[in-house]
Formats: sequence, structure tokens, C-alpha cells
Amino acid sequence: MFGEHPLLRSDFVDALLKHYGQGREYLCVLRRSGIAEAMCVLAPREPGLWASFLPAQAQLGPALIRHPDQLNGLIRALPGFVGELDFLCNDPEFGSLASNGPDTDLVDHSLTMNIDLQGDFASYWAGRPKKLIQNIERYRRRETVDHLEQRFVEITEPAEMNAAVSRYGVLEAEGWKGQHGTAVGSDERQESFYQEVMVRFAKAKRAIVFELWFGEELAASRLAIADEHMLVMLKTTYHEKFAAYAPGRLLLRLAIERAFETQAGGRIEFYTDATQDQLAWATGQRWIQHVSFYRNRPIQVALSTLRRSRQVIGINKRAPESDSRHEVRVFKHPDEFTPELRRFFGSAESIGIQLGHDWYKNLIDTVFPKHPGVQIFVLYRDGTPVAALPLLTTRRRLAARIASLSNYYTALFAPVIRPGMKAYDLVPLLKAVRRAHPGFDSMSLAPMDPNTLAYRMLLNAMSGAGLMPFRYYCFGNWYLKVESDWKNYLLSRKGKQRNTISRMTKKLATDGGRLELISVEDLERGLSAYEDVYAASWKKGEPHQEFIPGLLRTCARRGWLRLGIAWLDGKAIAAQIWIVAYGKADIYKVAYDEAYKAYSPGTLLTAMLMQHVMEVDKVAEVDYLIGDDPYKETWMSDRRERWGIIAYNPRSPLGLLGLIREVLWRSLKPLVARVRKLIGSLGRRASGAQATH
Repeated sequence: MFGEHPLLRSDFVDALLKHYGQGREYLCVLRRSGIAEAMCVLAPREPGLWASFLPAQAQLGPALIRHPDQLNGLIRALPGFVGELDFLCNDPEFGSLASNGPDTDLVDHSLTMNIDLQGDFASYWAGRPKKLIQNIERYRRRETVDHLEQRFVEITEPAEMNAAVSRYGVLEAEGWKGQHGTAVGSDERQESFYQEVMVRFAKAKRAIVFELWFGEELAASRLAIADEHMLVMLKTTYHEKFAAYAPGRLLLRLAIERAFETQAGGRIEFYTDATQDQLAWATGQRWIQHVSFYRNRPIQVALSTLRRSRQVIGINKRAPESDSRHEVRVFKHPDEFTPELRRFFGSAESIGIQLGHDWYKNLIDTVFPKHPGVQIFVLYRDGTPVAALPLLTTRRRLAARIASLSNYYTALFAPVIRPGMKAYDLVPLLKAVRRAHPGFDSMSLAPMDPNTLAYRMLLNAMSGAGLMPFRYYCFGNWYLKVESDWKNYLLSRKGKQRNTISRMTKKLATDGGRLELISVEDLERGLSAYEDVYAASWKKGEPHQEFIPGLLRTCARRGWLRLGIAWLDGKAIAAQIWIVAYGKADIYKVAYDEAYKAYSPGTLLTAMLMQHVMEVDKVAEVDYLIGDDPYKETWMSDRRERWGIIAYNPRSPLGLLGLIREVLWRSLKPLVARVRKLIGSLGRRASGAQATH
């Protein structure tokens, strides 16, 4: 898994320890049968807290750990009492430590980028955004017009490394980093570190310094280390005198072109917090993460609450920041959206249709038509929408509670976020919500996918906006990864299920019944049949009777609707609403008339629609949406969970009261569970003793 990752090699980590270690670092090794299976370098940071050894020169935390299970027992093996263990700058592609366990926290630290060196450079370059290609051509023409003689140099020999790093340091010290004292040339220890690293790697033919010269002047430089399949860009700088020619970009293009020759089939890793401009060069991107493990749940609650409290206090002490690039606009209804904003919401539909413009339009029109608390907050950057948060505010006496614009019809909620956004980018949006509702006590957003970037971004952004957020469980969600055709899928089901489908198909047909997939032209007939079945089923009547008709008409118009009806003697006895969009089928509503339960009409409809979405729609996933009903497991392959976020406003009296109650409950919950388990065990023992007597 780790291969010969340059940043995880002993050469690199040893140099870090030599130049930046303080003598408090521990090498932790997991051994099984005498064989080392995992290791990491940790150091105490404050009482009760240990973290990865991570000086600023390290782009990754020094950890060779494949799975979080390998950390079991580590927190208790370290000297003294350890309540929290922070693994900093974890790359999920080289040992993911992310865990959804109750005693862990995850923070997305930086959005890194990479370039896969597959194929040739010409194909790679042709795939870059037009704007990037045009800019590079413009800089090159400017060089020619101004008669600058360009020279590209690669330095790989150990004897030349010290001088190359020194030249790099001088160049960096002349720029803004030199003014702030962070340049390689401004710090003797830092220059010595990079010289040692580059010499060590050069001796193994694993170091390269790329230089771009304009005549006799060094215009740009890059330090890189490598292995057989990976080139890691350590540092880059350029001479600000030549800023009009973008020498850093010109050098990067030359370095990439060279890497396609020398590292063919591998990749270039940047390990940086990439901007949108930088991502234009990339073929891939991912988040580098900080992962925190806690000794137990009460300690997690106490420490995370204390940390967020410090954030809130720090925010209160700072003056509000103004940014003319950002603006927040508030909409009451999707009909107010501009075409650009409609397209922005449309981009979210690929995740789930319940995040799009049409879903919210129907939800507001049929469920919240006159609700004064409907507000869709949209964050604009330079006039372009980059984030949106649909909310519903409810006021009762002294309380004002903000929630996601969702209800029991909603199986998935998420903010709409432009790719490349960071958690701190959402802070202005949440601050705008606070200004619109001063004194509100809490904000609850649900149901959400806890494994998504949007979920983690909201958690972190809420803390940055002065709120105190907590995660909570909503419901289980069963789904099917479609990995075969209908025939093989059916063969993979249990024999009892296959027999039921076979027998009941014959029985229904013999008795004059049939299954029908309603066409768009027959939508109103199908809707009437669905409503008849629903009224005769065990389910409660719809509290908002226009929602389902509105949803069906919307889905039919978009080509998403798959409405199945089971008929017997001209009477609808079962109905199912499936929504198919973007390669996914959602089983949204199912109902049958209990008087005809003997025909298993629900099972037959599910089988018919499952076959259709597999063979005709060619979906990649079928989703049963909400709940852990036992019958769902018989059709699906996997289970995941939907969670929510409850955030309290500590500046509101009711919000502070809710926060205190939340902290106490979360701290005491494990103890309550253990007491209940003990009481149950004692009760069973007593019952057993009485039976024996």
C-alpha cells in the first residue's frame, strides 16, 4: 500500500527528526508474531493529547498504518494518561484512518492534487482547460517578443544539490516569504534540512531540482523527490521580477512534460492546498485529513466541546471580516432563481434529485406554501453562486429554531456546494444566517450522508461561525450495488424469495391479474390508481395531499418516473413509485391493499421494477431510502446510515441551555447504557435462578 512513498521513506522522516525533533518523539510500532505491521511517529502536544510529529516541512504525517483497527490499544500504550490522539495530514490513498466510530472526529485539512502520467504529454495538455492553455501560450509569446532566452535545467547529481538548494533559498528569500521570514533562504536550519534531504535522495537517484533561467538569471525553481512511480513536488518559487511571464507556471509545464518521459505510468503529487487555478493542471484531487481518536465518548464530548468553545470565544474577539468578493442573497422560492442559479441547483441533482430546483419547488408549493420561515441562502463569489443552504425557521414563543428545508418526505439533504470549496468558505454563509435570525437557539440539518465532504464541511464551518455542532443518527438506508444482470441478481436471492415470485406470478396471472408500468401518457390514470391503493393500505393518509401528485407530475415531466401498478379484476391492488435519475433508482413509495395480501403484489411489483431498472435503465444503484424494515434487506446488498447535525447558538439563553443538556446527555449516555445492560443481566440471572429452583 505504501510502496516507496517519498514522504514516508526513512530518509525523509529521519531528516525531519534530526532538524526539527525535540527529543519527545516516540516511534510507535505494532508487531504481530514479531513482524512489524504498522508504525507512526507521535509526540505529546499538551496534557492528555498526543499528535503526529509534523513540522511545517512535512506535507504528510509520518504514519504507516493501513486501517484504523491497527490503532486499537495505542492510546492506552502511550506514557501517562492520553485522552486524545491526533493523526495529522493523513492521505486516505495511503492508509485511510477515517472512521465513523463514535469516538473519532475527522477534519478535511487541505485539498491536494495529482497528475496521472498515463499516455503522453500531448494528450494530457490537450485535456487542460482552454483558459490555462491560452494563458501559457500568451506568456510564451511575451517571452519571445521581449527577447528572453529561456533555459530549462534539471539537476540530479548529489554534488550539485547543495548549491541548487541555496539558489532556491536566495530566490525565495527575495519574495514575500522572505519578508515574512518563512523562506528557505531566511532560515539556516530550513536550508540545511532541504539540502540534506535532496542530497540523501540524490544519492539514490531520487531527487530533482527543476530550474528555469532567463538568460543568466534564475527565474523559477522547484524541489522534488521521487520513487519509481511517484514524483512529489516539495517546494516551488519564482523571481517576482519576472511575474509578467509567469515563470513558475512555465517551469511547471516543462517539469510535467519531462515527468511524462521519466515517470511514465506514475503520477505527480503536489500535497498542497490547491486553488481553483492550480486544479486546472490536475487530473485528480482528494482531501488530506486530520483524524482524532478519543479514549472514550465522555472524553470526546468534553474535549471537542472545549475546543469549539475556544473557537467561539476567538471569533467573538475578532472584528467581522469584510470581503467584497462575497455576497449572500436570500430567496423565498425557486421561481425567483436566475437561470444560472437553476443550473447550480441542477448540478446537485446528480447526487440526489431531492437536492435540485424541482424538488424544492414542489416541496414548498405543497407542504410549505405560506410558511414565513422558508429561506434559501445562496453565497455568491464574484457574482457566481458557490454555495446554497435551503432552510426553514420556526418561531415558538421565545424559541427560534432553524432547520433544513426538509421533512418526512425527504430521504437526503445536503447544501449545494461548488467543487473545490473549503469549510472556511462556508463561514460567510452561516454568518449571514445568524444575522438574519439573531438570538436563534439551534440549527438542525438532516438527513445527510455522513461520509460526504458536504457533511464534514458543515460541521467545521459551523464551529467557525460561532456555533457548537454535534452529530446525531437519523436512520438506516439499504441499497443495492448493481453488479450483474437481472437473471444473475435473481439467482443470488434466497430460494424462498425466488419461489414466492415464481408462484405468485402464476397465481396472479391465472386469476386474471397483471402488472403494469404506467406510461407518461397515462399518468393521471396511474395516479388515481396509486391513491386508491394507498387509501386501502395500512398506511396513514398523506398530511399534505398535493405533495405526491406534484412529485409524480414533476418526475414524469423530467423522465424520471417509474410507476408500477398491480391489477386484479380491474382493481388496483398494489402500487410503487420509483424515481430513476442519474444512474440511480430510488424506491420512493410502496403500498398494497391488505385484502389481496395472499398474492404478494408488493413483491411482484418490486421484482418487475427491479428487472426494468436493471435491463432498460441500466442503473448502477437501487436505493430503498428510509428505514431498516426487514424486507428491504432481502432485496438490497448493503446498508449505510443517514445522520444529522444539531448546532447550538451559545449566545442565546435557550441555545446555551440546549448545549449544556446535549453535553450532559452525550457524556452520560455510555454510562446509562452500561447500567441498563447490567440491570438486564442481573434480571436474567434472577429469572434463571427461579426457574432452576
